[in-house]
Amino acid sequence: MIDLCAIRRLQTLLRVFEEELKQKTGLSFNDALLLCAVNKGVTEPGALARELELSPSRLTRVLDSLEARDLIARSLSDTDRRSLTVSLTKSGRATVEEYSCSEITLPDELNFTQVGRKENIV
Repeated sequence: MIDLCAIRRLQTLLRVFEEELKQKTGLSFNDALLLCAVNKGVTEPGALARELELSPSRLTRVLDSLEARDLIARSLSDTDRRSLTVSLTKSGRATVEEYSCSEITLPDELNFTQVGRKENIV
């Protein structure tokens, strides 16, 4: 039988982690995930929406928010002028570095998400 209480505990831990992330970095979970994806080379909005499992309208809101804070820039694609490319600004790269090295610790129950990483810090 599935232990729904254990799944609920994971959901609660993720919410607490997201609140700490927001408090310490000013980034929502979606903001941080999007910056991480762009930093890893996912730059096309459709690919970002699939990677983050966001609807196109939600992705647009996240992009608008990050662009207004000068963390990302949108520009016409070099290969297809009908599409956009998302890139990190200088501030965006600094923000990725800052939250990647922050002292936000992962709850022990979520350490399984960090398989292959030496540290359990975001």
